[in-house]
Amino acid sequence: MLEDITDLIPFMGMAVPIAIVWIVYYFDCRAKEQFHATLQKLIGSGQELTPELLESVPGYKAGGKRHQRDDIRSGVIVSGVGAGIAVFGSVGVGEEELAGIGLLVLCIGMSFLAYGIYTRKNSKSKQLP
Repeated sequence: MLEDITDLIPFMGMAVPIAIVWIVYYFDCRAKEQFHATLQKLIGSGQELTPELLESVPGYKAGGKRHQRDDIRSGVIVSGVGAGIAVFGSVGVGEEELAGIGLLVLCIGMSFLAYGIYTRKNSKSKQLP
């Protein structure tokens, strides 16, 4: 049995990310099912399917429009998370291991940031004649 609340920490460390991923996929699948059910009703009724009508159906997602990955934004976010973990580890709870993990995450975020700046700079220089 659980003797202390700290016995829940390893369980929560695994359960929370799994729960978040499950929730995202559940609602995504639910929206797709709702879209397809509505689409089947429209086809069954013989109604003409126009782009405007499809856009008004709940769950509609535009086909070819994907967001371009932004490494600078990702780098800033991951760096902020890493810095927060490092500060929390060194000042908040006084655990050097947690501060080390935070510094590792901070370095990963800085790598994303440097790569994003590098690729943005090179893509702009290739566009100039």
